[in-house]
Amino acid sequence: MKRIRSILCLSLCAALSVGMLTGCSGGDASSSADNASSIADSPAASADAASPPADDGEALSIHYLTCRNTEEAVVQSLQKVADTYAESHPGFSFEVESITDRTSYLQKVKILASSNELPEWFESDPDTFFAELVAEGLLYDIEALYEELGVSDNFFKISKDYARLSDGSLNLITLQCNTEYFFYNKNLFEQAGIQDLPSTIDDLLAVCGALTDNGITPIAMGGSWPIFRYFAFLPFRQTGNQYLEDACAGTGSWGTEIGLENAAFMQNLAQYFQTGWTTADDSTMNDLFSSGQTAMLYNGTWVLPDLVDDNMELRPEFGYFHMPAYKENDVTTATDYFANSGIGVAILKDKMTPAMKDYLAYVFDNYADICMFEYNQLPSIMPSSTDGLQEIYQNIIQDVSAVNTYAKCWDVVIDSASLETLNKESTNLVLGTITPQEWADALDEVVKRNKAA
Repeated sequence: MKRIRSILCLSLCAALSVGMLTGCSGGDASSSADNASSIADSPAASADAASPPADDGEALSIHYLTCRNTEEAVVQSLQKVADTYAESHPGFSFEVESITDRTSYLQKVKILASSNELPEWFESDPDTFFAELVAEGLLYDIEALYEELGVSDNFFKISKDYARLSDGSLNLITLQCNTEYFFYNKNLFEQAGIQDLPSTIDDLLAVCGALTDNGITPIAMGGSWPIFRYFAFLPFRQTGNQYLEDACAGTGSWGTEIGLENAAFMQNLAQYFQTGWTTADDSTMNDLFSSGQTAMLYNGTWVLPDLVDDNMELRPEFGYFHMPAYKENDVTTATDYFANSGIGVAILKDKMTPAMKDYLAYVFDNYADICMFEYNQLPSIMPSSTDGLQEIYQNIIQDVSAVNTYAKCWDVVIDSASLETLNKESTNLVLGTITPQEWADALDEVVKRNKAA
């Protein structure tokens, strides 16, 4: 792990200097509070409950390090699966450690990797740092696991493709299947006299202006990642993922014509975010919208549990629309936008015991229906049946299947060593403390420096 250790030395120093090591203590461990229900009535659960553990070795213990909130549908669903499995497998344990601040989470993963102390399960995007861990031979081949367990065809195609590294290898288990939409509040749109949904970027800015003129905050913003979805809109419509990939590879500049045009757009758009958005987290962003304090929220369909009613129908005051077009010469179409499966779960190769495979087979048999029908989240695995699914979920499945070119996430594609600069300078740009050209120059410089390292 020589290359990884050299990179992580810098990461560790940075973490110590800004006091971000609080996530390393065991005090962060938490698990879902929803342990009361049982899935033992399902056929798969009954069959597995009757079977003995896969081997006679030490009882399986899983430490799952996640950047998800433990109240999220994915974690709640995994916890319920684990609780039921434990009923028939004495000694089995499933410990969830949640660090929801993404920067702190990534710092901890890098520190644990540098000291060979990664837990059995941890989460990652298919980024350059993760690729190095794969190259070191630390992680299990998930493609091979799916084939061995006979579950590969049960996963949505995007749920496998999204998690692949650039060489096509698959070492992450995704747990969601998502598209991303602009959710909007119909009542607030009506209050501002808005009759037509925005279909272009110019329309979007006009809607934001009308809302502001009527004393309504247009857009909820928070967390570290959502801002980069907006950064992607113009370049993705004009170049697909080419601008991003070239800029991140250092074969192109962040300061191309579309790059500078986009930077100026972001400075303009920022006036429509809520006051104090730079210190808001994901939960605050979602709460501002779901409580009617902002008119729009751009987010993935993983947020639907907050927006649907008890019947899994989108609440009547909410609607949604897709990523707007930009110009007549856009190279991507209305059916191309962000579609993904979220951050994935990696499993250490030396922890993939027969007992671990037995448990994962149980997860793949039971997780999907629990996630879909009990926690209102479309999983990465097709549920046993889609009959009776409400319209919003049927639409998601259709949309995911129709996407031809999906937008790539800026904070995943960029070299992990350059991510801090992307975060910092993009915030400075949006706040207006630097110019578009200064933003582009800073990113060109850091990419060049890290490529040469």
